[in-house]
Formats: sequence, structure tokens, C-alpha cells
Amino acid sequence: MKTLAHTRYGPPESVLELRDVATPEPGDDEVLVRVRAATINPADWYGVAGRPWLARPMMGLRGPKDGAVGGDIAGTVEAVGANVTEFRAGDDVFGRAGALGKYACATKIAHKPASVSFEDAASLPIAAGTALQGLRDKGEVRPGQRVLVNGASGGVGTFAVQIAKVLGAEVTAVCSTPNVELVRSLGADRVVDYTREDFTRGGDRYDAIIDIAGSRPWSELRRVLEPNGTVVMVGAAGGGRLIGPLGKLARMWLASRRGSRKAVFFVAKFNRPDMETLRELVESGRVRPVVERVYPFAEIGEALHAMGEGHSRAKLVVTF
Repeated sequence: MKTLAHTRYGPPESVLELRDVATPEPGDDEVLVRVRAATINPADWYGVAGRPWLARPMMGLRGPKDGAVGGDIAGTVEAVGANVTEFRAGDDVFGRAGALGKYACATKIAHKPASVSFEDAASLPIAAGTALQGLRDKGEVRPGQRVLVNGASGGVGTFAVQIAKVLGAEVTAVCSTPNVELVRSLGADRVVDYTREDFTRGGDRYDAIIDIAGSRPWSELRRVLEPNGTVVMVGAAGGGRLIGPLGKLARMWLASRRGSRKAVFFVAKFNRPDMETLRELVESGRVRPVVERVYPFAEIGEALHAMGEGHSRAKLVVTF
């Protein structure tokens, strides 16, 4: 089968290569999935580009330790390991796997919501999982609270707006002019076009800010936080090749150490119960995935390039 890999860092269109490898055999606790769709995430671009350089001791100094690319998948179960009882051949599933290819072995999967396509289901694990854990676990959002989503039109942001509403919050969403109507359609109570209005200069205060854009310093976000409010840092823009967004995140965290307001950064931990929660939210119609564009597998380099530019809306999906 064909799988995607890279042996050196650089622009996706230059360093990615297709390899012929044997179809994997599932281990005792694994499921073999015939992949129908997969999504591209910022982590994929950072891994291929080898950025930030500060992270290369973990990724591989001269080249990637693991040249696999990918993560989120949706597809159909082809075979199951000896210890697997929850799934059987023919089941449609979504979840996490180690590489982009026609087949993948996985353990972190759930049954696909029957109401959506494979492309929509593949967009759920990282983006929706991050939004769910960021709001529920780190932001500790409760009914009646006020939540602001900065970067509401991106992959995590589109889910964060909807999940915040599910949790009972009043939601203010920040995005650019072309995305205002999309974000409003997701249920935001108020939409701020950042090209026309500065949300940090208004009179509104928030119990939690989910900061995906990473475009504002702590001093400005603190101004619009309630006394015990929390900024959940999901991402940050720019930062250069050496430290990338890590510098901004570190400065935000350090600056928030004083006082009752706080900033937290986290990386989502994927688990079966949360994926079941996402499945139920989608099945019930309370959350809907938003896919900007679907690329054929042969154009995955273009998809990664679009992700690296940082202006993609919602999710980018690759089909097989």
C-alpha cells in the first residue's frame, strides 16, 4: 500500500514522499482501518517543517526520528486484534492513527456518527477533542458563564463555539470579516470582527477565553477577564523558526503567575470516553463539523502548505 513519509525537514511539497509498504497487521489490542479520510493539523506542518528548531531534540536533530505524517482518520474496520471486542469488520469508525496511508492500525477510535460523512468524522479527534477538553477541563466552563473564543473560524475554534454553547455558556466569537456569517451560524451569541473592533477595549468581561489565535498579550486579555477567569492557550501565531509559538506561550504563562486570573496551556489527551462524547454531540445535531476543503491524497503537500500559511478556515481533509 502507499503511505506518506518524510526523511528530512523542509517545505511539504519538497520533502514528502510516497512509499510502498506492506499492509499493517493489527496487534492484539488494535484495529486495522481502511482509511477513507484524514485531516491535516498544525502539528503535521510543524513536524514536516521541523519547526520550531528548539523542539528538534525531541523530533530529531538532523532529520525526523519518525517520518510518519498524520493523525486523525475515519474509515472502515478491516480486521481486529485478538483482544478487541467493541469493533468488528465492517464498522465505520473515526479516531487517531500513526500515519497517512490507505490502511492504519489504531486503538484510539470510536464508532463514526452515522449522520455525517467520513470527511466530517475525520475532522473530529484533534480539533473537537482539544475544544472539549480546553473548555470543560481547563476552562471549567459552567452554565451561565461568559466565554470568548479568539480564533473562532479555525479548526478548533469552530468546535469551541459550539461546545461552549453545549456547556451552557454565553459565547462571544472573534474572527475576520469573511468568516463572520459562518461563526454566527455555529451559534455564537455575539461575533466580533477583529478588523473593525478590538474586543480587549470593550466593557465585556469573560469567565474563560479560549485563545486559539494567540494574537494578544496577557496584559490585554487580562483586562477582559473576570477576577477568577482563565485563558486557555491553544495556539499562538508566528514566533520565528527558532522558538516558534513557544516563546509567546511561555511569556503568557509567566505573566499570569500573579493574581487570581490565570493562563493555562495544554495538549489534549485522547481517550475513548471523550470520542464517544463527540460522537453523541454530532449525532444529536448539537455539534457539526465544518470542512473548508477536501484534497485528494496526491495533493497532500498542497494541503500542508495551506495549513502552514496559517489562514485556513475550519478543517482541511484528505481523501483516499
